[in-house]
Amino acid sequence: MRKNTLILGAVAASIALTGLAAPTFAARQKPTPEQRAEWMMKRLDTNGDKKVSLEEVQARTSEAFKTFDADGNGQVTRDEIKAKRQAFREARKEWRAARDKTGEDKIAAMEKIREMRPAMLPGMRPRAFKRVDTDSNGSLSLAEVTEQAGKMFKRRDANGDGFIDATDFTRKI
Repeated sequence: MRKNTLILGAVAASIALTGLAAPTFAARQKPTPEQRAEWMMKRLDTNGDKKVSLEEVQARTSEAFKTFDADGNGQVTRDEIKAKRQAFREARKEWRAARDKTGEDKIAAMEKIREMRPAMLPGMRPRAFKRVDTDSNGSLSLAEVTEQAGKMFKRRDANGDGFIDATDFTRKI
């Protein structure tokens, strides 16, 4: 009888723990298109008017270009993109190692990962790089990147009003 009571208690405890863990697994679901649109708006809408203009996109693209142009020569090569992505991977490894820690180590690791996170840049992926590199010199100039960003902006601006708002982000193209 005592053995049955212990088994029943263990089963009850495991069910209770499973019930407590379920909300944390549910919180890790893939973000919805609306959430992704909200995050994108927060990143791109610099003046806070709840819509993104072409000038805001070009300014953000110019900032991203500068972070990738490690040697400051006005050209971004595939090697510079790879180096930036590798630095981010290293920072993410450090953050994962510091996740279980508290205090200064964890804060420093989180700041480093925020600093190293590569911004989106037209041409980051290999096929896109080739498409954006219109002069086929093996590197991307700021002009090539901003031109591609402008094309992407026009595709997203579904109603053609010169601005992208949250509904344009969720609309299928």
